Amino acid sequence: MTTRDIAALILTVAAVAAPAGAQVATFRPELQVQVVPADARAGSTVRAIVRLRLPQNVHVQSDKPRDPALIPTSLAVTPPAGVTVERITYPKAWDLKQPGRDQPLAVFSADVVIEASLLVAPEVPAGSLTVQGTLRYQGCNDQVCFPPVRVPVEWSFSVVK
Repeated sequence: MTTRDIAALILTVAAVAAPAGAQVATFRPELQVQVVPADARAGSTVRAIVRLRLPQNVHVQSDKPRDPALIPTSLAVTPPAGVTVERITYPKAWDLKQPGRDQPLAVFSADVVIEASLLVAPEVPAGSLTVQGTLRYQGCNDQVCFPPVRVPVEWSFSVVK
């Protein structure tokens, strides 16, 4: 039986064992997006930032979880013509030791800041520009992992000559 099979079995047992009418626990992190600078020169680089503020005692897996069965936190960026994603930077993960696991989990918690470095080509005309993306994560606390989430994100900024 694989780790993924065991996780599915645990979730199934938990769902069956839950009292009738019980609701699945959820959490609502605060999500903010920002572009720095807000006015970019054609030919320059801008930073598209996503800030995920997690409630106390909630964590998400890092972008590189040690267990391949776990869902990594990931930011996918779909740039428009004339914009290139140079790199996506994640915060440093910290080790969360859990009973029954030989290896600690690599997680993010509290204030998670992910940054995409975007190169605006010199030929991009002046005007408004919008970049879209998707943030994927799965929050967990010491008792439960919440359903995985995919959240659309969008950054808008002005291109100046």
